[in-house]
Amino acid sequence: MTEIEYNMWMLQFKNKILPEKDPRYQVVKKVVTHLTESNKDIPGFSEFTWTIHVVEEPNINAFVLPNGQVFVFTGLLSAVSDINQLSFILGHEIAHVILGHAAEKASLMHFLDFFSLILLTMIWAVCPQDSLAVIGQWIQSRFQELLFDMPYNRTLEAEADKVGLRFAAKACMDVRASSVFWQQMELAKTLHNEPQLPEWLSTHPSHENRAEQLDRLIPEALKIRESCNCPSLPEFPLASLEMGNFLWDSPLQLREKLLLPNFGRAVKNDFLKIVMIFIKDECS
Repeated sequence: MTEIEYNMWMLQFKNKILPEKDPRYQVVKKVVTHLTESNKDIPGFSEFTWTIHVVEEPNINAFVLPNGQVFVFTGLLSAVSDINQLSFILGHEIAHVILGHAAEKASLMHFLDFFSLILLTMIWAVCPQDSLAVIGQWIQSRFQELLFDMPYNRTLEAEADKVGLRFAAKACMDVRASSVFWQQMELAKTLHNEPQLPEWLSTHPSHENRAEQLDRLIPEALKIRESCNCPSLPEFPLASLEMGNFLWDSPLQLREKLLLPNFGRAVKNDFLKIVMIFIKDECS
């Protein structure tokens, strides 16, 4: 099944795969190699041959197939601010493979399909009408999606965030950049007025909730990083960040201040609020 999926993706992207000499490919290769080398003591890592494919696509996305085929879209490379954020994202995707999430999800789907078949058979036995069977199947599929599929997917995503953060920590990355990435994504969505579905209607946690969860996990990840004898992270005193000057900064300066590694979450949230008020005032 994995080989079929791999061939399907390769067929779809056959004219969009970047050559290995492309600098963007080299960056991804460097990150994946560093992650895998730094975590080779973890069971499962050495079992895979991680093969990289960088796809010329504007979507902000990356995924790793269960056989170790890594796909990274150039849209993601444009969205991340540095190698620390990219390392966390790819660590997250690799975590899905190491944790066996694809097989775990397939097992759950088989169980739910079997349960659904029994339920629909019972409905048909009580009232053997085609129209009722169709309606019953539609209702059952919607309930399954809302009550099982989506919550389960969100759980897997949260687990991959946690493990991927540990992978990045063992690779001596600045794990504090992980939550900043999702705050950037939330800000970008707000700036572009993109519609946002409630989390319970999504297969992924909201950007805000992911950032909050990562903020809770970062202290533990920093301890892991320290135990691996990684170089100390730079400190940026918050006193040097004058909130009153934010509105006069250029977009690049605003972005740089948002990305300061110890730019605390409370300060970041205040900063985002100020930026949004400023933008609304300018547009009104």
